[in-house]
Amino acid sequence: MLEYRPGKFSKDFATAEGKKLWEVLNRDANIARMETATDLGQPALKPLEDILLIEIGEPITDDRMKQMAGHMVRQIMESRGFVHDADGIKLASAPFYKASRYRRPVPDEIVLHLFRDSGDPNQLALTDIRDDSKLPSPKVGKRWTYYNSISSPLKASVGFGFNLKKAAKVIKKQGYFLHRRERILRPA
Repeated sequence: MLEYRPGKFSKDFATAEGKKLWEVLNRDANIARMETATDLGQPALKPLEDILLIEIGEPITDDRMKQMAGHMVRQIMESRGFVHDADGIKLASAPFYKASRYRRPVPDEIVLHLFRDSGDPNQLALTDIRDDSKLPSPKVGKRWTYYNSISSPLKASVGFGFNLKKAAKVIKKQGYFLHRRERILRPA
């Protein structure tokens, strides 16, 4: 079984319900359900709603527990080669009001992971893995905080001001790419 990296959910994961949730999500049958839902363009958590209500019970209706479920599913899906496609996909059911959707990567697609300096959100660092271990120490803040994955050249160019292909080449060579996002619309 994959090892869960709880991050901000470490306190919640330490509970019996948190450990049970991770165990339920990692069952082969449930992973197959998440992959099938993903292949059908649906959020990965959608087919597990009834299972989680039965197995976990009332605690799964707690907002923090639902957020942790989404955090867990993201780690499971990414470990199986899927990429995050969209978040906040509305579900008309219980216990989840909305959930993230994943997709299989397109061949030759570039997927980079974006981190921000905790002391300066315009200072960006990118890697090809969702881990800051390859990154140098941030210039202003104490640490790098994970922001998002990026695979769209247009979003990279317009939203962050860098060329995705050039960033990927630099990452392949040195393990990371640093970039300062300049303000686009108004002066600081």
